[in-house]
Amino acid sequence: MHRPDGADHGISRRALVAGACGCALCASAGATAARQITLATVSANYKEGFEQIARAYEKRHPGTRVNVQVMPVNGYETWLRTQIPGGSSGAPDLFNANYAWGMYEKGLMVNISPYLARRNPYTGKPWIETLSQQFIEKFKVGGDVSFIPMDFIEIAFYYNADLFARLGLTTPRTWEEMLRQAGRIRNAGVIPFAVPGNADSYWSGTVGWIARFFTDAYTRHIVPMVLSQPGDWDYDAAKNAGFKLNLNDPYNDAYVVTNGERTLVAVRDGRIRVDDERFAEVYQRIREFSRHWQRGFHGANSQTAYHLFLSGRAAVLLETSAQIGQLLKDMDDLPERARFRWGIFAVPPLTTSRFRIPPFRGVGGPGLVLGVVKKDAAQVARTMDFLMYLSSPSSARILVEQALRNKRPLTGPMLVPGVEFPEHIRRLFSPFEGRGFERLSWRGLMDEQQSVWEWTVWAQRYMDGRLTLTEFLRRYQKTIVDAIPRVIAMQKLDMNPRTRDSKA
Repeated sequence: MHRPDGADHGISRRALVAGACGCALCASAGATAARQITLATVSANYKEGFEQIARAYEKRHPGTRVNVQVMPVNGYETWLRTQIPGGSSGAPDLFNANYAWGMYEKGLMVNISPYLARRNPYTGKPWIETLSQQFIEKFKVGGDVSFIPMDFIEIAFYYNADLFARLGLTTPRTWEEMLRQAGRIRNAGVIPFAVPGNADSYWSGTVGWIARFFTDAYTRHIVPMVLSQPGDWDYDAAKNAGFKLNLNDPYNDAYVVTNGERTLVAVRDGRIRVDDERFAEVYQRIREFSRHWQRGFHGANSQTAYHLFLSGRAAVLLETSAQIGQLLKDMDDLPERARFRWGIFAVPPLTTSRFRIPPFRGVGGPGLVLGVVKKDAAQVARTMDFLMYLSSPSSARILVEQALRNKRPLTGPMLVPGVEFPEHIRRLFSPFEGRGFERLSWRGLMDEQQSVWEWTVWAQRYMDGRLTLTEFLRRYQKTIVDAIPRVIAMQKLDMNPRTRDSKA
């Protein structure tokens, strides 16, 4: 709990990604195309840091020009999908890869895996040793590393600490206690939880996050079923041999290798189903939770929910770590009489399920993730060298220092070891850390976009009473089965886990 004591610039909220508008820096006329490296990013909070790092790299590599383009979020994905596939001369070398899902599968990005064991010339250590191995494992595509994560963004509950104190409430220790508190908050004339319920919230926002941390907890027992086995092309004995699931350890399955083809086979054979008793309890719990949201939540977007909290009409808001900067600024801008103390608590564990359910884990992901566009060998080598420099601890510290100096928001904790935050920033980020991360995601099938959209439609209809639980789960089961051939085609799978499938 704290009182706002500073102001940061706001941050644009987007599906667990930080970005903002900015300007583009053009290459100097004297630089030759053969010696240029272009970073095109929407991570404007690191703008000054990128600039400093680029100039320092140029001094170390005379004749090389690093162009930093800070671009607006709106239109960025469309621009990437226009420039990169066509091999345009304007295509960047480095970019925010989380705006280009599917490009790696189409052979447009570099597989970074072979570079990770190489010595980073800017640290003197194997590159992988100064990166987040957990996040690299978590976001592999068919066993390949398609991007380098620099920081991460996570969710937690923001709460009105003055209201809690007035009602004699403390931060809840369990999910059940949190819902009991919601009744007292409602009786005091305040909305317990402000939650957006529009399609975007299901697709990539709050309701989607809720579904994800619930289904991760209820399906952790499935992980051993889909592990890569001896003889599989991606089997790693150091990670998988002797693995025993430990539900008491949120990081127990962080490094094991799961095989996507084994997952698809398990769904196809009915060994994994989303219409069973566990999934029924998941959605019963979520609907029970929704009774404490504001009325008409399906008509609310993320800004509506945020303003309910900021105005004091709602007591609790589920948001990302990137919201801290915006809230500090907005609270500081309010008249003194409208301000309130606020705090953050992690999603508390569920304790009354008839199944053995571990504590809820995080559903966050990397905020700034950098992928490399596939070009000629010399350009790829040059870009990879700069990426090693950019992702080194010394460069990551520059990104943080410059963001703080220029009063720009930080997305969340850095994933590069050795980067420290000031105490007041570290304290704010602490509820977002140490919780582990979901391993298997169950909205649609393996995040295949059509299946996620169908899940969104059926889930909204269930939540507003237009579908029974049984009918919702029946439709959801059909959705994931129908998605299997699309996932196979998109990932170019031969459905034999012993052979490595080409991504070319």
